[in-house]
Amino acid sequence: MSFTAFSDDIDQEKTIENAPFFPDFNLSQFAKAYRIPAEYREELLEERVKLGILWANRQLTGFRLEKETLGISSLNDVPVDENLSLPSDHPLVLLYIRSVSCHAKALLLADYATMMRKSDAQNDAIESEDTTDRWYRFAQDALKDLQSKPKIHVELL
Repeated sequence: MSFTAFSDDIDQEKTIENAPFFPDFNLSQFAKAYRIPAEYREELLEERVKLGILWANRQLTGFRLEKETLGISSLNDVPVDENLSLPSDHPLVLLYIRSVSCHAKALLLADYATMMRKSDAQNDAIESEDTTDRWYRFAQDALKDLQSKPKIHVELL
């Protein structure tokens, strides 16, 4: 039982298999790193992460095809500047996982408003469209960084 309001029920080994070029995705690591509340069932998390994966893979189609034409068969094999690398993690893989995670979290935040809970536990900041949009922007930013493209944000006033 958890007293942190975060789920301990997610299978620690639950990995969502991805397309060959992109990394697989650990559901438990996502739930912990992005502080996903226990109210979300594992099946819902998995479905939202899969949607995030599909979205990111589609956004990166041109990038993937370009790298595959150069003989690069996975994101982990894309060469990067040594000074931008971490000893244990490939920076482009980290950015990809960040993008998928942020997109999935935005989808989950949209779901949160429809979940049954006590009215005094409602949090308008968590449910606001602005918060959801911010997570979508984080997802876009990570993809832009991955592709070394500039980031531009436009908002209607």
